[in-house]
Amino acid sequence: MSSEFKKKLEAYEKDELSGAELEAFEKELDKFEAYQESLEENNPKQEKHSNNDKKQKKVLRRGKWKARFQTALMAFVLFIAFTILATIFTAVYFSWGGKPDRLEVYRSIIDHTLTVTDPYGYMGGTSTNTKAYFGLEATRDLNKMVGHESIQVGELKVDFLLSLMAIPEEKQYGRKSQDQPVFTYPETGSRGMSDWNQLEDLPEGTVVSAYVSFTNSLETKQVFESFQGKNMDLLWLAVDTGSENKALDEGIIFDPIGFPSFPPIWHDNDFIVTEHTEEKFGWFGGKVVSESAVSPDYEEDDYGGVIQEQFMKTLHFLEQHESKADKLVWGELNLSEQINYLNENGFQHYGAVITGPTKEILQLQNEDWIAALEVDEVAFWNWNEQ
Repeated sequence: MSSEFKKKLEAYEKDELSGAELEAFEKELDKFEAYQESLEENNPKQEKHSNNDKKQKKVLRRGKWKARFQTALMAFVLFIAFTILATIFTAVYFSWGGKPDRLEVYRSIIDHTLTVTDPYGYMGGTSTNTKAYFGLEATRDLNKMVGHESIQVGELKVDFLLSLMAIPEEKQYGRKSQDQPVFTYPETGSRGMSDWNQLEDLPEGTVVSAYVSFTNSLETKQVFESFQGKNMDLLWLAVDTGSENKALDEGIIFDPIGFPSFPPIWHDNDFIVTEHTEEKFGWFGGKVVSESAVSPDYEEDDYGGVIQEQFMKTLHFLEQHESKADKLVWGELNLSEQINYLNENGFQHYGAVITGPTKEILQLQNEDWIAALEVDEVAFWNWNEQ
């Protein structure tokens, strides 16, 4: 055994070798062991040296396994340390970054996008949960209002890797309509697709939700006044943003944008803090902050004021995060164009989503300002007379 080999062996046992040098020496050890075994098998004269050889081999094996164990232990320690640091970094990344923090911003992107693109999107809220390796999972129930009952029709899940948003995953349940109802743009002619006959065939004791299209475009106040006094609820108003005319397919509007009839679309910075408390804990200046807040005062008959202002505020907010909003709607919102159009032309509505007793809604067939109706969902009686 050469002096150089002995030096490397001592260094190996002391775990002083690393990288390519360690890998090369382990290969040399394997060759040495194989050479020793071959000598023992083919040369009986080597028996007197076998005890020494066995001791050397035992030392070699012990050193090899010791090095492997130390390497595995080091890898495990590094993995645990990386997991802890990644978890801390993930929590800090999503919880910090100003007020509102990233958690609130990403949650608001999902909530506000659904509110302006889905007639039932204002119902419910998004829950978020940070994950170990720089991830965030956001989930949200998808609901519909049929009569006075909210029914769950699906679930939405959105994953984030730091600021990168994955393609949303949507699960639909059995109560989801197979044929999505649509709006018909005013003055494009009748498509002959109205569901008045379906309403006539439905029995008393049922409630429906439906999309109604107007004969002519109406202002916000006109829409509210048209439904005032009727035994039905106005849920959502579709807004003419100028893009509908460009994408018309035989007068059909597949991807409407609009806002709920009540309440306005409030944002985090709209709420008024009524109570603020801080409780310190620990030795490092930690504290728990608790706040109570209420939404601003709002007059229900302020049809052209707060509702429209908050809708425009929502569009401006989503414009800053349009790439994420586009993923949620599987398309392109082109928000800057729509904002400019509304600033120049004001608010006009071509349709709305309503719900109520079947036979009450059937009476809209006699209204000249209603051009078409498409049923969305039907349920047994759950209507609380107001």
